[in-house]
Amino acid sequence: MKQTILLMAMACALVLTNGENARAASTIETVKNRGYIECGVTDRVPGFSSQKSDGEWAGFYIDFCRAIGAAVIGDAKAIGIDDYWLDALEGREIDVLHAGSTWTFVRDTTRDIEFPGIYFYDGQGFMAHAKLGAKSLKEAMALEGVRVCAIGPTSTARTNLADFIAKNKLPWTLVPIKTMDGMWRAFFGSRCDMAIHDRSALAAVHAGRLEDSDDFIVFAEVISKEPLAPAVRADDVQWRDLVAWVSLVMIAAEELGVSKDNVDYMKAASESSEVRRLLGEEPGLGQGFGLDDEWGYRIIKQVGNYGDVFERNLGIKTPFKMARGLNNLWRDGGLLYAPPIR
Repeated sequence: MKQTILLMAMACALVLTNGENARAASTIETVKNRGYIECGVTDRVPGFSSQKSDGEWAGFYIDFCRAIGAAVIGDAKAIGIDDYWLDALEGREIDVLHAGSTWTFVRDTTRDIEFPGIYFYDGQGFMAHAKLGAKSLKEAMALEGVRVCAIGPTSTARTNLADFIAKNKLPWTLVPIKTMDGMWRAFFGSRCDMAIHDRSALAAVHAGRLEDSDDFIVFAEVISKEPLAPAVRADDVQWRDLVAWVSLVMIAAEELGVSKDNVDYMKAASESSEVRRLLGEEPGLGQGFGLDDEWGYRIIKQVGNYGDVFERNLGIKTPFKMARGLNNLWRDGGLLYAPPIR
């Protein structure tokens, strides 16, 4: 009898310990205690994420890292940034990946990661040397012996290229490159006639080559859908939801007319319940995350709404001059759509 009671007590203690460990494993609590967000990005795409000579990071993805810092820590600068990919996320080296990862079936179902919503709609295409003589993908498809660089072995670009070559029976050669930096060195070093990547990234890289941009051309055509999304581990639903709603709050703010420039006025003067809830004037926004109700306000105040972030990093007043396209709000012909803030 005593042995049974002892075993039961030990079992209860184990359950309590496991429960306490699970509770302590909350990513929100972890980053609060640490004091900053560990954010993985890619240091290869001007306009999206790149490190300046003084060590400062800037770009579209960086601003989404900063938005999480503003929401959880209260400071958009409370972030640690480094060049990582999905394996670092699974290895618990980072809390979130903002590196232009494409949301695919295989990644979503076979790896220990989640994609908390699409925040950039893209498609893959090609950059070519002008000396190749092709001004469009159609013209390039008529050429023989074309060498095309693709990062691999598990990238969507390499898979898309292999499928495209096979489907169209093209006399091209796929040149596999292990890293993104290696791919660009190979392409600009003329080991390849063309390179495949997300078209937005191609446009950004092309715009960044101010001295010799006329020597290269980015074809208008795309050959794939590339829904780009942040990524988190699959072991924390609350953190996944928070990362999703950070992006959605930024989209909702643009829908509701709340921007970095007018956020204080809207917080004080708006009569819209949805705006007031978004900015913490009415309760509810922090309830599900254990945060205060002003985390959405801090994002807009310190970073901006989705349109602010897009225009600052990629828009017509930047060297990249990107149009919003599919990344417009739904009411403006795009695909961006936020659920109601209620």
